[in-house]
Amino acid sequence: MTGNPTYRRFLAKLKRRGVFRAAALYGTVAFVAIEASDLVFPRLAFPEWTVTLVVWLALIGFPIALILSWMYETSADGLKATDPAENAELDAIAAQSPGRRWPAGIAALVGIVLLGLGAWWTLTRTGPGATTYDSIAVLPCADLTGDVDNHYISDGHADELITAHSRVEDLKVGGRTWSCALRDQSLDLRMIGDTLGVETVLEGSVRRSEDRVRINAQLIDAETGFQLWSEEYDRDITDIFVVQEELAQSIVRALVPRLGRDTEELYRGGTSDVRAWDLYVAGRQKWYSREVALLWEAVIDFEEAVALDPEFALGWSGLADAIDALAYRDSRALGLVPRAKTAALRAVLLDPDLAEGWASVGVLAFEADRDWAAAELALKRAIALKPSYAWARSSLGDMLRPQGRIKEAIEQQRMALELDPLSPVINTSLGTSLIMARLFEAGRAQAERALSVSDEALPHANLLVWGPQLGLTTAEIEDHAVAFVTAQGARNPEGARIIGTAVGSDGSDAQLVAAALDELGVLIADSVLSVLQIAALYTILGQPEVAMDWMESPQ
Repeated sequence: MTGNPTYRRFLAKLKRRGVFRAAALYGTVAFVAIEASDLVFPRLAFPEWTVTLVVWLALIGFPIALILSWMYETSADGLKATDPAENAELDAIAAQSPGRRWPAGIAALVGIVLLGLGAWWTLTRTGPGATTYDSIAVLPCADLTGDVDNHYISDGHADELITAHSRVEDLKVGGRTWSCALRDQSLDLRMIGDTLGVETVLEGSVRRSEDRVRINAQLIDAETGFQLWSEEYDRDITDIFVVQEELAQSIVRALVPRLGRDTEELYRGGTSDVRAWDLYVAGRQKWYSREVALLWEAVIDFEEAVALDPEFALGWSGLADAIDALAYRDSRALGLVPRAKTAALRAVLLDPDLAEGWASVGVLAFEADRDWAAAELALKRAIALKPSYAWARSSLGDMLRPQGRIKEAIEQQRMALELDPLSPVINTSLGTSLIMARLFEAGRAQAERALSVSDEALPHANLLVWGPQLGLTTAEIEDHAVAFVTAQGARNPEGARIIGTAVGSDGSDAQLVAAALDELGVLIADSVLSVLQIAALYTILGQPEVAMDWMESPQ
């Protein structure tokens, strides 16, 4: 009899037969193989099941490797059956000090843990219910047509993909303003991913001829640069809408394999008329600019689009949005507001699940009708349908602000800004909310950030009207007054400098205020100010009764 416990003798047998060594080596190599397949196979466009196959083969092979190591050993003559151990040999191994016994067992345990962790991590990430990627930026398509005017169309392809993917609740979609700003910059994908805060980038090209369209798209891991998916579509021009739906669905499946099926229809409110679609995307690009001249062109584009296809819900929504943006900046467009209301309602009647349509209804409800309850319901419906719809969230903040719900407004607009950080409209809206919350330092910084993004009129308007509270000098306020009316299209913008002088003064100089009011009258006659802008300037110049008359006038 020996003096060693039975378990120690069994462990001595495992060590002598090389089972511990086999477990350590197999577990380590299998872990490396599993992780390598998980990283490389998707980039090589191998089916998802091939990674799972590697994991299961590794798990099944583990006990086989241990059995083989128990039964056989290598020698100078090759592989042979392991000779039975003498009791004295086992007793000698069992009697070894812990410092000599434990390393082999610890190494085996590490191998087993590595194999288990590798299998668990990979299976839980690639199995049902897992998400591989949850964010994407869509860069504007490179236009290979050679037609400068076709930029509207190539940008429109990217916008429509952004819109489609924004409807996927689990997907974070980088804002279109960011994407457009990066179009002409030679940035590598890692920098683009870091800038936009996304894991993947979609880039591609569009080439159009009279009756054909070729779209090439590549989905790329922003960190590694590996191509996750690519496809080329060469179709008849009339199939462009089918191609876009296929493209969007393919990208979602590549990003979010846990869906395991096609998502619901990603493109809504569309048209089968190619010319109507071209007019729509051109109109949307002009609407994004918020420039008065381009907004007038956008109205014409949308009117032509819905004339070609009266069932084009997105076209009707675009028409409503263009008129609304124009009326806010040019009082000559006020007579078109009833047309905008009709267009917005037509959009949601044609497609009750169209987020853009509900956003149009909501914005017009509070800007034209002051119907806060209807506006809130419509805008929240738009956000529910399209969670990444930054403009709907920003507009909800604009609606909440006049009701005194400033905290909620700021919260919505900060979420909107996270979705589209370079949007001039959203930056300006957040700045206005911060100022109204009397967070003047933050409000000024936000207004200046808006100006760094785009030299649009509205940030200048905020810095003009609130200049004294924001700590601006009179000279700075004068400059913002001139810049504001210049962006609005005034014939003699320098004349507005007197308004800035009056705003920056304490209001005690009656002649200065009278001169400023005269200049305001000139600007009103030029039809370069909206009703809200007119009312704000009358208020700041000490004429609140006149301001109220303007606010209560028919919109």
